[in-house]
Amino acid sequence: MVRIPLPRFASRRSDQRGFVPALTAFDQAIGHELLSRQFREASATDEPAWDELVGRHPSGDFLQSWAWGAVATFDGEPMRRFILEEGGAIVAVGAVQTRVTRGILTTWYVPHGPILDYDDPRAIIWLEAFLDGLNAAARLAGVVAVRLEPRLARGSAEAAAIAEMGLQSVAGTAQVGQTQLLDLSGTEADTFAAADAPTRRKIRRAAREGVRTVVITDPTADDAVDRLARLVRETEARSGVTGRGTERIRVAWHAFAGRRTAAIVEAWAGDRIMASGMMVVVGDRSFYLFSGSSRELPGEPKTFPSYAMQWEMIRAARRMGARTHDLWGIAPDGAGPEHRWYGIGTFKRSFGGQSVTWAGSWDLVLRPPLYRAREAVATARLRLMRPASRAA
Repeated sequence: MVRIPLPRFASRRSDQRGFVPALTAFDQAIGHELLSRQFREASATDEPAWDELVGRHPSGDFLQSWAWGAVATFDGEPMRRFILEEGGAIVAVGAVQTRVTRGILTTWYVPHGPILDYDDPRAIIWLEAFLDGLNAAARLAGVVAVRLEPRLARGSAEAAAIAEMGLQSVAGTAQVGQTQLLDLSGTEADTFAAADAPTRRKIRRAAREGVRTVVITDPTADDAVDRLARLVRETEARSGVTGRGTERIRVAWHAFAGRRTAAIVEAWAGDRIMASGMMVVVGDRSFYLFSGSSRELPGEPKTFPSYAMQWEMIRAARRMGARTHDLWGIAPDGAGPEHRWYGIGTFKRSFGGQSVTWAGSWDLVLRPPLYRAREAVATARLRLMRPASRAA
């Protein structure tokens, strides 16, 4: 376990190296509290407390859960986890994925993090202290920059606090920048009524046509993973979107289902699987992670299996304790059919809820010359490639 001491005196103002000091004049006035504030790298024994904090605060999601570390490692971006403690209690966490460009330039990425209680009066102090510790740890690791992409709504007071930290604002996000959130806190009837009228009709029509839904939670159900992956590939082939393969889905399934925080929901028409999707639950929030569907054969009636699958997923999420269902990824407001998320976004919005745009990304720059060179190369590549945010 690596412990990184915080400096005794600092200012919130950033210096020319991109350093964000932790401590304010307020900290100096209550210097006795500094002795109990500590930034350190997490160990395996921290998993229960880590996931409890991630699940408790709205700024947390599955990308910062302990289980996601297995997926990050599979992606070739091994995860390091850092903790800020005060008085022996964990008050902030952030998992960073390590990225190496051309085998020499190392950057850190904090997907939808860091996480802390932004409603607490000490939130700014904790945020500054966490960034200060992250800065020190990244410098020790020879990191060029640390990219933060917090799960905070654009225009929120919490996002404004991040923007005031003296970080480098970044255009665009690695994760999809918009999502649809469904409120599950009412009754099931309330949730159903929130969907638009055509969607309610399609869910009822699916039931009349005999579409059967199955909820799978057994972590050893690799056959369900195989069926899901096949439908994902089929959907990708229709849409032209390329995914990351079957094994990534399997890794995610084993990581989350092994902790009893995931379900695969299937929709069947007779003996033919028509739609499948995987969700994970973190705290009181569920997330629609992977999905795929098959179209009816020529001459077959429309049975709307994807609507049946999603509705059953929402019901399963409620049973697993979710009070918000995150549909994870829609097109921006005003986008037309040319946007790659337009079709799936229209489907997700039809279930009701609230569209949310995330605040964006910020870089903590540690080695400015290398950072500028790396950004110039990335910009040049974007001019030659179609920009694409990823869904987890």
